[in-house]
Amino acid sequence: MARALAEATPEIDRLPLARAFCYRLVAAWWNVLTEGDPAFPLRPFLLPLPELNYLPEPAAASADSIGHAAAAVDPETAVYSIGLTYTGMLPPAFRASYGIYYTPPQLTTRLIEQATAAGVDWTRCRVLDPACGGGAFLAPVARRILEALPDVTPAILVKNIGSRLRGFELDPFAAWLSQVTLEAVMLPVCRQAGSRLPVVVTVCDSLQRKPPRDRFDLVIGNPPYGRVTLAPADRTRFRRSLYGHANLYGLFTDLALQHVRPGGIVAYVTPTSFLAGEYFKNLRALIGADAHPVTVDFVASRKGVFEDVLQETLLATYRRGGDKVPAAAFEVMPGRNGPAQVTPTGPFMLPADPSQPWLLPRSTAQAVLIECLLTMPHRLADWGYRVSTGPLVWNRFKPQLQNRPGRGRLPLIWAEAITSDGRFVFRAEKKNHEPYFAPKPGDEWLITREPCVLLQRTTAKEQSRRLIAAALPASFLAEHKAVVIENHLNMIRAVEAKPAVAPEVLAAFLNSGAADRAFRCVSGSVAVSAYELESIPLPDPVTLKPLAALMKRSASRARIETECDRLYDDGGAV
Repeated sequence: MARALAEATPEIDRLPLARAFCYRLVAAWWNVLTEGDPAFPLRPFLLPLPELNYLPEPAAASADSIGHAAAAVDPETAVYSIGLTYTGMLPPAFRASYGIYYTPPQLTTRLIEQATAAGVDWTRCRVLDPACGGGAFLAPVARRILEALPDVTPAILVKNIGSRLRGFELDPFAAWLSQVTLEAVMLPVCRQAGSRLPVVVTVCDSLQRKPPRDRFDLVIGNPPYGRVTLAPADRTRFRRSLYGHANLYGLFTDLALQHVRPGGIVAYVTPTSFLAGEYFKNLRALIGADAHPVTVDFVASRKGVFEDVLQETLLATYRRGGDKVPAAAFEVMPGRNGPAQVTPTGPFMLPADPSQPWLLPRSTAQAVLIECLLTMPHRLADWGYRVSTGPLVWNRFKPQLQNRPGRGRLPLIWAEAITSDGRFVFRAEKKNHEPYFAPKPGDEWLITREPCVLLQRTTAKEQSRRLIAAALPASFLAEHKAVVIENHLNMIRAVEAKPAVAPEVLAAFLNSGAADRAFRCVSGSVAVSAYELESIPLPDPVTLKPLAALMKRSASRARIETECDRLYDDGGAV
């Protein structure tokens, strides 16, 4: 209902509406928790906010109803539901720019458990959440500290937690919500002590904060994510972890390493894309040099974990200055009720050059395969190929797209030309797609005249195959002399006249289950990037001769699959 109310509201009014609705909701929640005790009024905003919109009576009644219901569950569960209400009402542009996606309680519980296993001492640790919106971590951390200090008097507990916990948050309303949530957890203790918890949340831009003199024992949280443009001064500040585009969660990882003491723990929820993406190579190098992983949990499903987003996610703990010893990987499956199901997937070590993609077992089935991959030194370059993306970004050349052939026009190859079963079918069937392109003078860089293997650039982990490839037929190229390839395709092109592996053999190998399983050990996102393709461990090209012979004999798909499986089962040995 709250989301429907927001969607029926003009975009310019949605942020004030979301805050007004959730303020009313939190006020009702707090009133039930405190039973209207005048000694514990609702905390005022940490910074002045613009006047909140008037709520129509049905909306106000709904907010009151949700607030009363929230008081029937524990504060951590309540605030997650309140956070979903708030984020669901926000303008999409605001939510995207702040990267606001609150963490489900099952994942916060699991990450705190992993931080505990990594050695965090809850009786004395100082803790920072540098992106604490909603209090998803500060509140359960406070509860963990209370459990670790059962014999301490209420007055000392209030002072203790008030001095040891810190939260930073850019969104002033979310910062206030985080403080209120923390106070809800502390309410019974504060009542016994006869004093309120001091303000521990600061409204600020965490990325502009300098590390304190006394570093923290634990930096924990779910930092925002999304590509961001940095001012020159900020690029200079974070240059050690940047390579090309900056992503918020990468910056927050660097920030965490600046704020945690030597021997301290960083515990973060992040996307998996940093494990192999080229833009994260310097971040990987920094982590490998400064804070070796202790544990990595892969969240098994993208769906139903974070509201309104499909994202491959992991939970990781790192020890700053820790020994480079094997770390442990796990697969985590959040359940509808109760704790998440956890399955160990195996130990792992970072590569000797940690800037290279990390091969981590995301499932028990991958563990054996990764042992094989780690023995394989060959890459696509050793097979005689390099990868680039199709040069045509079609919406920049709309007037040149044509629906029929003609003089000077070239076939335009879209991603749908590569079928899911690995065939090339010249077609342009999707909206705004046309089958031909009319180059203008100066467009030579868009034109492909040489054979290549084409591979779709975007696939999801739920698909049966992440790698969907086909060789551009020599007969098609001979007929049309040249083609133009659109940007949603990767082009795998030979770097020499006679590569070690023929294009047709390469395409057949890439379409195999064996290659798909190897790629899934490397890939960290839905993008099938050139960098990741060039990083896949591959068999010695000499060992593909039997596969090439099968291709010449037009062997069955099953026989080709069996041969590709052998290439990895044998470790790529000649």
